[in-house]
Amino acid sequence: MRPSTLVRFGIATVVVGLSGCGIDSPSHADTSTAKRPPLEGQASVAPGVRLASRATAQVATLTSSLRAIDVHMRMLTAHTGVLWGYRGNHFVLYETADGGHTWKSVPLPTLPADDISAYGPGGAHDVTAVIDSAAMWSLVSVSHQEAHVWITKDAGRHWRETTLPLPTGAVQFAAGQWMAGRLGWMLFESGGYDGVAAKYLYRTENSGDSWQLVATSTGDLPHNGVRTAMSFAPNGKTGLMAVVDDLEKKVDVVETNDGGAHWQPTSINLPSGITQPPSVELALAGPGETLQLAVEVQVGSASQLLVMNSSYGSSWDVAEIGVDNLEAMCASPAGDLAALEDKSGQQTWMVSPDGGQTWYTQAAAGLPASIATAASVSLSSPSPNTFFLVALDARLAPTLYESSDAGDTWQPLG
Repeated sequence: MRPSTLVRFGIATVVVGLSGCGIDSPSHADTSTAKRPPLEGQASVAPGVRLASRATAQVATLTSSLRAIDVHMRMLTAHTGVLWGYRGNHFVLYETADGGHTWKSVPLPTLPADDISAYGPGGAHDVTAVIDSAAMWSLVSVSHQEAHVWITKDAGRHWRETTLPLPTGAVQFAAGQWMAGRLGWMLFESGGYDGVAAKYLYRTENSGDSWQLVATSTGDLPHNGVRTAMSFAPNGKTGLMAVVDDLEKKVDVVETNDGGAHWQPTSINLPSGITQPPSVELALAGPGETLQLAVEVQVGSASQLLVMNSSYGSSWDVAEIGVDNLEAMCASPAGDLAALEDKSGQQTWMVSPDGGQTWYTQAAAGLPASIATAASVSLSSPSPNTFFLVALDARLAPTLYESSDAGDTWQPLG
């Protein structure tokens, strides 16, 4: 995938909220220590206390009302899903029940403000969503050596806040995942200056009531690199973490089979002569201890997509395909791989039913050529035949598209 066109200030973008599709930061100091008053349309939440939200939700189409930037979307079914980003310097969250055609704002607790228009997304005070189901969501923000985690189990009607003290140097959230509303993982890291980013993995077994630090870079986790992809399998034990080391132009991969307490390095063979830092397009831990990685590399003037399949403790099988300009990639619930490529000015849809060994391509009817100039593009697939696409322009303003026929045709939403 192309490098982001956004300006970064010292800290690189990291990947969060992995759900099997796609892979999702500059920080600025906040010297204010005073508690911010509740904002209009928000519900304050005391630590460990449940409070009902009082905001009035409004329904509107995407184009008429959202006006959100740095948008991320997680569709849970072909009809229901959530979308989050920033409106001005405030975090916003919306939900849809009609496949993304209309959206309803979700009442939120008091959250820290973050002027991403000036500083870019990510970093200190940036709020990130980690979605588990249609009812359970969490929001995460880091400030003053603490992680603040807000959790709802009733789609935003009530929120509970917990505060997690972090080790010295941990300044940003890197990745997170929930499983069945009970198991959860949160990965934090240091600033990433000079390519160094110490990592700290926390785990909960009681829906976030308490968290334990289970792994760090002083033990088994990679120490360098700030672009991190992490995934845990449905068994709650098998896991995969892939970290891009921009300076060395390599990907460090570790795997676990005890829920993240212990990790072991695994060797992946990348081609020699890589001229740009690789990009992790997909990282999945699946049933039966299966593991899957998709990495794009630049060798000379040619780009290659490497799809790697393995199981815990085993070697990786690698399939390779040449690509012109890979824009986004994901896996459907059926296990098919899907990718979008800009090929000679035309949006091209690629599908592999066998783990990257064979690819079928066709024109992506309905997707404009302008997507090739987007700052970022992400794909998600809540069902085997349904795909959603979010494209952010240079100002991080979103355009959404949907396909209900497995990517054959696309329609804009809103």
